[in-house]
Amino acid sequence: MSRDYPSHPLPAILAALVRDGRLALVQRDKESPPRRWGLPGGLIELGESPARAAERELFEETGIRAQAGKLIDSFDMVSRDERGLVRNHFLILVVECRWLAGDGAAASDACAFGWFDRSAIARLDHVHDALPRLADHLLGKLS
Repeated sequence: MSRDYPSHPLPAILAALVRDGRLALVQRDKESPPRRWGLPGGLIELGESPARAAERELFEETGIRAQAGKLIDSFDMVSRDERGLVRNHFLILVVECRWLAGDGAAASDACAFGWFDRSAIARLDHVHDALPRLADHLLGKLS
């Protein structure tokens, strides 16, 4: 099914990984500049669990190995065209992950990778409004 003008919402996953008080973020290569920052992730593949999808997407985009934990959030990301028709609709599941190995680097469809603390995230141009809230939740655990 096409991502544009789908017949139903598409299930997607975001991998939330904190290491040393910083959150792993990527910039998507497919986005036109200026590219915005977000959690690594993508569509859940047919037959794949959200946990497995989070581990796969995190590794594909950053080279980091992690163990998926619990689902910590979900939200819709909907965009409409100039006629008001739904162009994209993603049902996004956010899975908290525990770091196992790898320092991280941009790979697959990510053009940049970084580890960010709360103050740096507040200054970033981000993909969706959920990022600051998620960062506060994830990094607030360390305060």
